[in-house]
Amino acid sequence: MRVYDRERQDWVDGRRERLHQPDRDLDLPRQQRVVRRGGMVLAAVGMCFGVWAFGWKDEPEPPPPPPSSPTAQEQEGTGPSAAATETADGTATASGVLPDTYREVQDDEGFRIAVPADWTAERRPSKYGIKIVNYSSPDGLRRLQIFQLEEPSPYDSLVIAQEEAARRDGYERIDMGPIPSAPDDAAEHEYRTTEIAGDADPGTVRHVIDHRFRAADGNRYALVAYGPDNQDSAERELIETAAAWFCPPATTCPAPDGSGGG
Repeated sequence: MRVYDRERQDWVDGRRERLHQPDRDLDLPRQQRVVRRGGMVLAAVGMCFGVWAFGWKDEPEPPPPPPSSPTAQEQEGTGPSAAATETADGTATASGVLPDTYREVQDDEGFRIAVPADWTAERRPSKYGIKIVNYSSPDGLRRLQIFQLEEPSPYDSLVIAQEEAARRDGYERIDMGPIPSAPDDAAEHEYRTTEIAGDADPGTVRHVIDHRFRAADGNRYALVAYGPDNQDSAERELIETAAAWFCPPATTCPAPDGSGGG
């Protein structure tokens, strides 16, 4: 008798079908194992895909592009009010434009400097380096002194000068120390006193700023401003302007306003 074998999709002899039945029974567990293994593989693939998709979703966005560099105009500023000058000792000063009442001077001792226009100079010998130069106001109440230092550093020289000033009458220390922007190359001592060597009006309180620095030629110099105690800002302007324009002897320096110079 012929029967229809659904697995083979064919009509087969009934006896032959019975002979094939044990083989199918033996093959059934193997088929089940194959199905189970296939399911495990699909599950593992699905898990890997899920992990990848989750990681891709949470991946951080790329960092934003760096800010654009400032233009040359932004770096240098615009106009005299934004200008800043670096002195030979590395300290920042006010604008490189001379105050209205100042003039640039090429001194006989070889250095360049800027002082009030109506001030006059006198010189006296020094035991070291250039002569001691004093620029004084017409009334003799204000003065700027320039000289060269023998000590190995501006601060070492300032310590010696401060110890001497402290022994004079009326000494009152305001501030003293290295200038933060150039600790090894510049230092300053600001004080009040009633006794100054060579002062025409002894006993009057004077305001003093003693600024010592290393210049472009590698040598050390001092700029010392003296004036009445009630004009502290005037001495500060005098020191900052002189320091900005100072250029040591036999040295080529740019002008503070960037226009060149010597």
